[in-house]
Amino acid sequence: MKLKVIIVDDETNARSVIRRLCIEHSERIEIVEECNAVKSAVAAIRKHNPDIVFLDVDMKPENGFELFNYFDTIKFEVIFTTAHQKYAIQAIRSSALDFLLKPISREDFAISISRFEVNKLKKLSFDRFKLLIENINNQFTDKHKIAFPSKNGFDIVQANSIVYCKADGENTIVSTIERDYYSTKSLKENFESLQNLSFIKVHRSFVVNANYIISYKANSSQLELITGDMIPSSKGIMNKKELIDAITK
Repeated sequence: MKLKVIIVDDETNARSVIRRLCIEHSERIEIVEECNAVKSAVAAIRKHNPDIVFLDVDMKPENGFELFNYFDTIKFEVIFTTAHQKYAIQAIRSSALDFLLKPISREDFAISISRFEVNKLKKLSFDRFKLLIENINNQFTDKHKIAFPSKNGFDIVQANSIVYCKADGENTIVSTIERDYYSTKSLKENFESLQNLSFIKVHRSFVVNANYIISYKANSSQLELITGDMIPSSKGIMNKKELIDAITK
């Protein structure tokens, strides 16, 4: 059975790009409707019960995030599309949701569709969308939460409770004040969700919350954390001045 898709974008050219990409995968995808505003998208979603909604972030009079105000539960997957808005990209990423950066490439599109097909048997959770709106409203304050994809779904963690993240192959161990979490994303991908907060990459295998660093041991090139953990640092990643600036800013 083909995936039912709705395209939502207020720009004709943008809809056309996604339409062409969908047509290239016509054996797997059926476009059931195209919409140029949130209001018409709500009606289309209720009518067609789609599998995927390609949703533009930057629309008027209502932006893409406002779509979720019209639903008590989400029974479809959302792939956001956006041209810039760094804050929006980080909020989407931090909520374990998918997005495509315009101009959308064939490769990125195919990856998103394949990711959906792999995960489609998992139960969709409205919590991810509630978390997205919370992240947008908080604008990355100390109340900011991160959703780390895990083997069984995702774990929601207060950003300011994270002490450090450690690479574990292509996965990541997220160490918080309370406990450790295991994320199925790489350290690089997780750092992208954290780097606008108080987190710094000090080693190819470690990202550290600068708020928890209490000293630097020059003889061993290690950082001592308030938890007692000793984390290696690498001059190849960050020199001494950059480290001091990051810690004291």
